[in-house]
Amino acid sequence: MKKTCILLVLFIASHSFVSAQQGKIDTLKRNLNKHSINLSYGILSVSLSYESLYQGKVFGSKNSTIVDYGLGGLAHWDGASPFINSRFGILTGSGRRHFEAKVGACFFFAGDMENMLLPSGSIGYRKQKPGSHYIFRTGVGFPDALYVSWGVSF
Repeated sequence: MKKTCILLVLFIASHSFVSAQQGKIDTLKRNLNKHSINLSYGILSVSLSYESLYQGKVFGSKNSTIVDYGLGGLAHWDGASPFINSRFGILTGSGRRHFEAKVGACFFFAGDMENMLLPSGSIGYRKQKPGSHYIFRTGVGFPDALYVSWGVSF
């Protein structure tokens, strides 16, 4: 009985030592929700996008990688054109204030810019409090020009 108790205590102790090193979580971004849906209003466009965050995958453990896909419409002097865009970028900063930059491609599938593939990008400020479901973004980019965006994260 004494041997069984000693073996049980050793097993539990060794298991807790091993489990203590399971994962390294960056305390700056551990509570940011990883997925969001954003509605953006720009000088030239309106768009709806889905965004996903991947912490520490490409740009180091203190930064997040952003991948987003969107659908929108661009209005200009000659008319209007709906588009689909896909971008890849970086999210930096701690707490609730962040800097984000994205680059990618924008495909116009109808309208006067039909079948055009153009570069897409943005650079801006993002306010997302850790643990909160609401996102506010503002910045400059293409096809949006100057934009303001509100989102919900989950």
